Amino acid sequence: MATERDLDAARARFLRGGRSALVPDEVRAEVLASWERSGPADGPAPFVGHHDGGPLVAAADAVLGAFAAGNPDAGCSLGLVADDGTLRLRHDTATAPAELLDAARWVPGHRHDEPSTGTTAAALVRHTRRPATVEGPEHLHPSLRPLREAAAPVTRGAHRAAVVVVTHASERGGTPLALARMLAAHVVEHEERTRHRRVLAVHDATAALRADGVPWVLAAAGDDLWVGRAAQALDPADQQSLHDLLTASVLLDETGGARHVDLPSGRCAEVRIHEVRADDGEALGAVLGGTPVEEHVPAGRTTTAAREARRRQGSHVAPTARRDFAADLHRDPSAEASEEARLRANQELFSPYVRARRDATATLAHRRHLLLVGETGVGKRTLARERFAHLFPRGTSTTIDCATLDEHPAPGGDALVGDPGGEVHLVLLDGVHALTPRSARRLDEALRPLTVLPGRVLVVGCLDSGSVDAGRPYGLLLRHFHETVRVPALRHRTDELAEIARSVLRSTSGARSLRLSHQVVRVLEGYSWPGNIAELEDVLRYVVSRKPVGVVQAPDLPAFCFTSAPRLTMLETAQADAIIHALYETRGNRYKAAAMLGIARSSLYRKIDAFGISYIA
Repeated sequence: MATERDLDAARARFLRGGRSALVPDEVRAEVLASWERSGPADGPAPFVGHHDGGPLVAAADAVLGAFAAGNPDAGCSLGLVADDGTLRLRHDTATAPAELLDAARWVPGHRHDEPSTGTTAAALVRHTRRPATVEGPEHLHPSLRPLREAAAPVTRGAHRAAVVVVTHASERGGTPLALARMLAAHVVEHEERTRHRRVLAVHDATAALRADGVPWVLAAAGDDLWVGRAAQALDPADQQSLHDLLTASVLLDETGGARHVDLPSGRCAEVRIHEVRADDGEALGAVLGGTPVEEHVPAGRTTTAAREARRRQGSHVAPTARRDFAADLHRDPSAEASEEARLRANQELFSPYVRARRDATATLAHRRHLLLVGETGVGKRTLARERFAHLFPRGTSTTIDCATLDEHPAPGGDALVGDPGGEVHLVLLDGVHALTPRSARRLDEALRPLTVLPGRVLVVGCLDSGSVDAGRPYGLLLRHFHETVRVPALRHRTDELAEIARSVLRSTSGARSLRLSHQVVRVLEGYSWPGNIAELEDVLRYVVSRKPVGVVQAPDLPAFCFTSAPRLTMLETAQADAIIHALYETRGNRYKAAAMLGIARSSLYRKIDAFGISYIA
C-alpha cells in the first residue's frame, strides 16, 4: 500500500497532468476513477437544504445517536449521506474531527458529491455499492485531507444512503470500516423492525374499518400513507385534504367522534379518525374512515342538494310538508353521528381561529418552519408563542424585530440556536414585511445554518396580510418556510371577543377591580375592529385611565366603538347561509338552531340582527 507521502505526490501530479502523469497501480483503481469523475474540488460544499428523509433517516438517527451517547470516547464522527451526496445527519464523539468537518462544511444540508468536493467514501459506495475507505491524501478537496473515512451502504427499497465513520488521518488504529458495516446493519434492522411493527398494527385497524363497510379508508404511520381502493378514486386534492386532516387530528389529540369535512372538489364527507397505539401506549399511526354524505341520507333527513334548492326559494319561504312526530322513534342510529359531524363543521365555520390554531399546532409539531399571515394586531406573535409553549414546555425562544435590523443586526450563533441541551428553540421573526433589502440579506445568511438543523430550531415569521408581495425584500426568506397559516381578524372572532376583552382588561387594570357590563360587551362585539387586538388594547387602556374601579358602562367607551361596518365579508356570508339553513330545518326555532350550529343563543340572536336575516316561521 502506498504511503501518505507517495499519495500526496501522486495527487499533486494528477491535478497537474491527469491519469497520464501517474505510475500504474500507484493509486487504487476505484479512487483513481473517482478522481477522474470529480470536478475542481476546491470550493465550499453547496448548501441544498435539509429535508426530512423519512424512516431511514429516523432509524439512522436513533442508531448513530445511541452509539455516540454510549461511546463518548470513540474519537470519531458518524454521519448518514444520502445517495445524492447530501449529508442528512451527523453525531460527534470527538472534538478534533468535528472541528475539521465544520470547516469543510460537512454538516447536514450540504452536498458532498464528486463534482462539488471530489472523492469521498460515500461517493465510492454510491458507484461500487460496497463498503469503501478513503485515506487522507486520497481526498482531492484540501479541507478533507486531514481526515480518514469509512462508509458502508444502507438500502431500504428505493431509499439508498451510506453510513460514514470519520476519524483523523493520524489515527491509524481501530477498525472504522468494520464499525461502518456494523452500524449500517443496525440501521437496516432498526428500520425494518419499526416498520414491521407499525404496518401490522395499522393494517389491522384498516381491516376492521373495511369489515364495517366504510368506503374511504386512509392510514398514516410515520411518513407512510396508505390509501384504500375506494379512496384512490378520489380527486388528488381531496386525498391530500383527508391526509392533512388525519395528521392534524392526531397531533392535536382530536381523534374519535365524527366530523363533517368539505373537500376541495366540492364534495362533503363525514369522517372518523382513530389513533392506533401499541400495548405499551406508543403511538404507531392513525386511520381515517370516511363516508360521502350523498351516499348516506338517514330516514327523515334531506340531502345537501335538497337543502340548497330550498334555500334558493328565498329567505321568506319555509317548508310546508307535514311533520312526522314519530320520526325520532325510528331514526337511523347513525343520524347521531351525522348530527355530531355537522356540529363540528358549524363550530369551525363560526370559530375560524380554531382552525388556524389547529393548523399552526400541526405544523410546529412536525417541526416545520411556519409563516403566520394576518392583519396587523391579530395576535400572530401570541399564537406562535402559545402553541410553541404548549408543544415544547422546556423549549427556549428568541424574538427578532425585523423593523430594527438595520440599526441592530440579527443575533447569531448561540443566540439563535439556543441551549444545545434544550429541547427545541423558537426563532420568532416579528414584522417580516418591514425588512429592507440589506437586512433581508443579513437575516437570510443568519437563518441559513439554522434551517439545516433537523428539528432543533423552529423558525416562525409574522407577516401582515396587507403587505403580502413576494417581490418585496422579505421574498428572499420565503424558501425557509414550509407552511403558511392565516390568522383571522378580530371581527371574525365575535364569540370569543368577550373573553379576549376580559383577559386584556385584567392585564391592563392590574390589581384594580374592573369588570365589563353586558351592554359594553355587546358594543364591543358590534364594532368592526380594523386595528384588531392592538386596537382593543388601546380602547381598554383608555377606559382604565378614566375608570378607576367598578363596572365599565357603555358611556365609558370611546365614541368610535358605536360604529359598525355594513358590508358582509365572505366569511360572514357563509355564516349567514348556515344560520338560514339551520332556521329552515328547525322551522324557525332559534333554540334548536343555536344547538345545531354549536353556538350560544345570544350569539345567534346577535348574528341574526347583524346579518339582517328575515323572520323564518
